[in-house]
Amino acid sequence: MPDTGAMPINPANVPSTRFFAGIGLSATMRVLDVGCGNGDLTRMAAALVGPGGEIVGVDSSATALAAARAAPSDTRSASVRYELADFRGPLPALGRFDAIIGRRVLMYLPDAAATLTRLSDFAKPGTVLAFQEHARAALPAGAGDLPVHRRCYGMAWNTVAAEQGDVTLGYRLVDLVRASGFAVEQAYSEGIVIQPWQESFLPTLIRMMLPRMIERGVVRSHEVDPESLAEQLDDERRTAGGTILWDMAFLVSGRFGSRG
Repeated sequence: MPDTGAMPINPANVPSTRFFAGIGLSATMRVLDVGCGNGDLTRMAAALVGPGGEIVGVDSSATALAAARAAPSDTRSASVRYELADFRGPLPALGRFDAIIGRRVLMYLPDAAATLTRLSDFAKPGTVLAFQEHARAALPAGAGDLPVHRRCYGMAWNTVAAEQGDVTLGYRLVDLVRASGFAVEQAYSEGIVIQPWQESFLPTLIRMMLPRMIERGVVRSHEVDPESLAEQLDDERRTAGGTILWDMAFLVSGRFGSRG
């Protein structure tokens, strides 16, 4: 096939399509996307809600918000606006929302419980809260030995830990949602898999995270050659054969002011 230059699909985002499509987003809703980053989830929510709704994406990175604002809009989707917000302190006055969503954001916050409590101030009776988070596990796993994949997994999670991220948050997501005043409606985990017929996202992930890995002392600059590592990953994937279980996503949704 010709090289289109497109980035390989991030398998960690695959569960999002099923999960967020099933939490009850509907026409005319007002939705808050917490830690929106480049707006990928924001735009997904906008498409689910449709042109009668509004999506507000908040993030602490001005660079990420600039990328989000630069993305093309869709007239068939809800209107979208982005706001700069520091989750370590009081959040800006944004009004009330029908749904509050986020993906891989709580695990990076110094106090996820306090943030969820602040987010409940944006809720009203019946507001939906839904988050996809991750946690470190005894992975990756597959039909064959995967030392190169395990090295990459360790490098990625060691970087998150070095940045003071919570590498166990996914396991406690249900408790955090309940403690913030939301009755849990959905709670499950889903394996993040690398299929043998798909181009692996891992080389792209390592290239993206490498500056952070070096900055945090997880690796030294001369220890990782992204091109060589990509070849090793491909060789190992072909040798092992079959599906590789790379990571675990934890998906929890709840509703504010409900019993349970």
